[in-house]
Amino acid sequence: MTEISRRGLITGATAAATAAFGSMLISPSPLFAQPSPKVAADPDKDAKAQFAKLSEALTGIDLSILTPNVDPFGSNGEIYRRAKEAKADTLRTILDKFIGSAGTPAKTITEILAEDKDESAKFLMRSIILAWYLGAWYAPVDLKTNSYKPRNTYDSTRRYSREVLIPGKVISPNAYTNSMVWRVAQAHPMGYSNLQFGYWGQEPPVAEMFTKPLPLDPPKPDSK
Repeated sequence: MTEISRRGLITGATAAATAAFGSMLISPSPLFAQPSPKVAADPDKDAKAQFAKLSEALTGIDLSILTPNVDPFGSNGEIYRRAKEAKADTLRTILDKFIGSAGTPAKTITEILAEDKDESAKFLMRSIILAWYLGAWYAPVDLKTNSYKPRNTYDSTRRYSREVLIPGKVISPNAYTNSMVWRVAQAHPMGYSNLQFGYWGQEPPVAEMFTKPLPLDPPKPDSK
């Protein structure tokens, strides 16, 4: 039986630890930071920027409100995605006409609608407007179908029936709580508000304060 002294045990453990640590220094891969994988470029980046300008014209809401510099909700990208999924070709045609090019001048919404023979652009733009204002997506085909229904089918007792209501789907909780209808109404959804506590005791700001960029020097109230 081999006798192991205390000194021999400590010496052996030290040698083993030195060998292990040395191998770590020789193999730098687990110690040095590895280059992070490149984030793929968004192929729709330019189209989304064009879509934001189109949305500004359709809604009357300032571009800085629709797409703020700090945008945790990304509503523009989400609504763009819905519109693209619904009618990609129509959306591209609208954007091309609205933005224009070197050889073709940009066209107004009225001019685009005047050229819209099959009404595909008309109802897609309606869907976009409703998405911004209500935070819900209404398919263009459903808007078109319900737009040409006979009006005598409406009955106040059936106003919430499936035969009367146009089907739609809330895009997300954030899209609903941050939809533009609350800004235009100078209000907020039930149970959610960004306004300061006690705001109900004061007159609400003018509507432009909700739909336009805030001025650097707010106008002073008239003292007369």
